Amino acid sequence: MRITAKNIKNNYQIFIIKLTILSLFIFSLVRGKIETSIYWNFVAETGSGFQNYLNVLKGTSFYRPAIILLIPLIGIFINKKIGWILIQSYFYFLISNLAFSAKYIDLNDNALILINIIGFLLLLLIIILMNKKKIRNLIYGIEKTELISKNVIASIVGMSITIILAMIKANGI
Repeated sequence: MRITAKNIKNNYQIFIIKLTILSLFIFSLVRGKIETSIYWNFVAETGSGFQNYLNVLKGTSFYRPAIILLIPLIGIFINKKIGWILIQSYFYFLISNLAFSAKYIDLNDNALILINIIGFLLLLLIIILMNKKKIRNLIYGIEKTELISKNVIASIVGMSITIILAMIKANGI
């Protein structure tokens, strides 16, 4: 699909979703670079620059959000069913991640509860928008009969990423 003024006007919702994913990816890379610079100020690293980055990748989780964001980032450039699944899986990942972190919410902190509820509702809204005919059928070619199976695949991928990250965190990797 070519990006033209008419396409953006008709499909501004998917354009905003894709732009948000791209912005999140850039933000997470910049944040990882800043955290790496701070880390290098406290830990004296020697060797080549590339070797230092590999050590930081192995020893810290500064770039983990950027690595996870590669999944929907690849999806925004593919206007086929697999692209839709990759984008959707990221939002299912965020919802399942919210569900796992809700276990640790202090029930007396009303602001935190409200933020989590608003976040959950926004993610649900994005998933609903991605399931609209204007986006799923006209851009990605997903028929209504395929919608449930594609959502199941996307949710399994998203929840699997959450479980893998929880296992990595639990093992201290």
